[in-house]
Amino acid sequence: MPRTSSRTSSDRPLEFFFDRSLGKISAHRLRDAGHTVHLIADFYSDDAQQIGDSEWIAEGCRRGWALLTKDRRIRYRTDELAALTDGHLFCLADGNATLDIIAQRFLEAMPAIHRAAHRTNVGFWHVHPGGRINKMWP
Repeated sequence: MPRTSSRTSSDRPLEFFFDRSLGKISAHRLRDAGHTVHLIADFYSDDAQQIGDSEWIAEGCRRGWALLTKDRRIRYRTDELAALTDGHLFCLADGNATLDIIAQRFLEAMPAIHRAAHRTNVGFWHVHPGGRINKMWP
């Protein structure tokens, strides 16, 4: 099966793959704002409880989706970063954010997330308050 690139063209809308740690309520809030969000639970049984981060990251990259999480430890794990080939992972800088804050942070950062995904081939980004993102890897 040919591999699709996660680097999106400017005419293709960006789609998101939501890590289970972000909660379904946050995903629904992004959907309500007009974004296409795919839940990890839609692809793996038992809400992906037995699925390692490297597996869902690789799946999202194969599909060309931007990955959203609050698990900052992924940045330090070689297996997870190796799975992030040709993809973009956006992680909340504040991993203890409430469901309301999770959605708000990602919504504030959407313009920057779209720019990063369209301009770079791969990256792990921290999402900060006020819509600011910064590239943490590579």
